[in-house]
Amino acid sequence: MDQILTFDKSLQQRLQEFRDVLSGYEVLPSALIKKEWTFYLELTVDPIGWQAVWKIPRLKCEDLNIPFPSIVLVLVLNVEYQSLLALVRVLAVQDDITIPEKHHVPLLQLWPTEEQDNSVALNVQSTANALDMYRFFYTHVYMPWDNDEDDSVDWKSKHLESRLRLFYDLKNGIIPRATAEYIHCLLTEARRLNSKREYIESQISEDDDNVDCDDDTKDATNRNVESLMEIHVRLLEIKNEIDLFENPLFRNVVIKKQTELFTARNNKKQQIWLIFSEGTADSYIRFLEQVKIYYPSELLLFATSLAFKLETSNSRDVFILNESEHIISTTGALEQGGILKGVGSPENIILKSKSEDIILDFIGGNVLIENLTIDAKLAQCAIIVRSGTGVLKNCKIIGDGSSSTHQGIIILASAVVEIIDCEISGFCTAIVGNSGSTVLIKNSEIHDVNYGMKIYDKCIANVKKSKFHDCQQYGIVIETEDNLNIDSSKVGSFETLNIIPDMQSDCVSGSNNMKGDVIINKRRKMKPMEDLFCNPDFDPTIIEDDNREHEDDIME
Repeated sequence: MDQILTFDKSLQQRLQEFRDVLSGYEVLPSALIKKEWTFYLELTVDPIGWQAVWKIPRLKCEDLNIPFPSIVLVLVLNVEYQSLLALVRVLAVQDDITIPEKHHVPLLQLWPTEEQDNSVALNVQSTANALDMYRFFYTHVYMPWDNDEDDSVDWKSKHLESRLRLFYDLKNGIIPRATAEYIHCLLTEARRLNSKREYIESQISEDDDNVDCDDDTKDATNRNVESLMEIHVRLLEIKNEIDLFENPLFRNVVIKKQTELFTARNNKKQQIWLIFSEGTADSYIRFLEQVKIYYPSELLLFATSLAFKLETSNSRDVFILNESEHIISTTGALEQGGILKGVGSPENIILKSKSEDIILDFIGGNVLIENLTIDAKLAQCAIIVRSGTGVLKNCKIIGDGSSSTHQGIIILASAVVEIIDCEISGFCTAIVGNSGSTVLIKNSEIHDVNYGMKIYDKCIANVKKSKFHDCQQYGIVIETEDNLNIDSSKVGSFETLNIIPDMQSDCVSGSNNMKGDVIINKRRKMKPMEDLFCNPDFDPTIIEDDNREHEDDIME
């Protein structure tokens, strides 16, 4: 939805705003930061009656068993400043989802809309700006380990400016892409671990309150305590690394070295790396005999770790994998082009990632991934192609088979993806083609997912000799704002694709798709209500009961 209020501010603007908010104490320990924000938001955020877009986070989507991303239009019934939550009522949903009518939502998940009911006295600009500041602070400045910091430390003087500068260096491309991706992975892992820590702590608290706990409960508590210690140790490791990057002197040294390394690597010709960690003489010989078929006379180099070579090679390099499990941390050299090819049986050449976010993230160039299995059971997304061309040949891409939010391949505007002789299974949505992207699928099989493929207006799609089967929802979903002579949606066979202007299909088949092979959805435009008083349920002058049992009401 493009009608939300957004802000694009400079480093100095952000710095001054945060100094003003956090000015209540000469020495500000981290323990008092929430109190400062509570006071500021009480003064600047309207308590009731404003409409906003709620961007439902991934974990909440999992809890509600709905696809991610999902956004809804809500009316704020009451702001609970002390807990930094809002009681909201759902006004409209964009997709075909069913969720409770009322929710308690963290304020940082709400984006006020430009259009509001003019008869309600609101200062929506102030509300939107305050929430933008609050959201930016807790997303990009405040770290998960800050809660554990000593109360004698002045958080504001120690961290505020240095972390803002780190964020803007990342945003403006001053920090080299490989290092920026590594920092992003560390921060993503830290926030995930912190969420897990909070969940485990709540479980332990519940167990402590239960005086009649049995041996199984005590064992579970002991395991939780052990998990907490492991999380604490890992968060300390991440903190130490981020503290170094937060230091501007250290960061400048890293930038200088990375720039020199990037220049030196770009001047090299293409190199072919054979990735083989260990094995017998016979297994080495078999591997080399297979490699010789593809590269009979080229100069070859050996390496034991794909993860290390991706971080130190250039984007034109070729990486040949043996039959084993290869675990990576970042996309590295492949993000701007290259070849990743398995030699042997693709079922035995397995690519995994330490990241629970995205396994392969391509930002340009031409990338070929061939003859391997991508195990994305732990990742939120297997592959995202932001620009350039990504080609997948003879690959298996496997999700966890249960998540309502995990996605297989996401193609963004201007990017091109070719999927040839591949098998994709176990995701909520196997393939997502955004507006302006191009998707070619040939001789491929997509099965045991919720949605086989979802494409949006002006996505050019060509599907040939492929099969979509055993989808829990639909084989192919077309999201469109065009008229196409349909009211809201049209469900049909794969022949229904013929009415889509940018869609070509030939010999597409499927079976056991629970709700249908194809659905064409005419996307609902979520328009803020202009007159809240026309419906007593939405009347902002009526004080809402804050009882959480209302969250059981169902909204379709």
